[in-house]
Amino acid sequence: MTDYEPAFHNPRAEPHQPVIRAVPHPGELDARGIPITCPDCRARRDWLLLNVGRQVFVRCRCAAEWHEPDLTRAHFDQHFTAPEHEWDTFDLAMRALGFDGLLAGTTWA
Repeated sequence: MTDYEPAFHNPRAEPHQPVIRAVPHPGELDARGIPITCPDCRARRDWLLLNVGRQVFVRCRCAAEWHEPDLTRAHFDQHFTAPEHEWDTFDLAMRALGFDGLLAGTTWA
């Protein structure tokens, strides 16, 4: 007999779920010196910034989403605070935050 007992191993790996951090940005974004505009609806403010790894994505209320290389992780970190909510899926989060396309064309004062 030995003092060593092997740890139990789960043969099925847990599915990998990427961590996505999100922060609302109600104003205009001008990372390139000119305001960023949504390519689908032409909105110029009221964004959701998404951080996945080192990349920052911009999401519009019309549900258009794109990688914005001029927005850095440092810029995201300046505006990010600890999340108040967590959702089970990306779609549920977008619906709860109002960035699922239902409020396309709507901006908050």
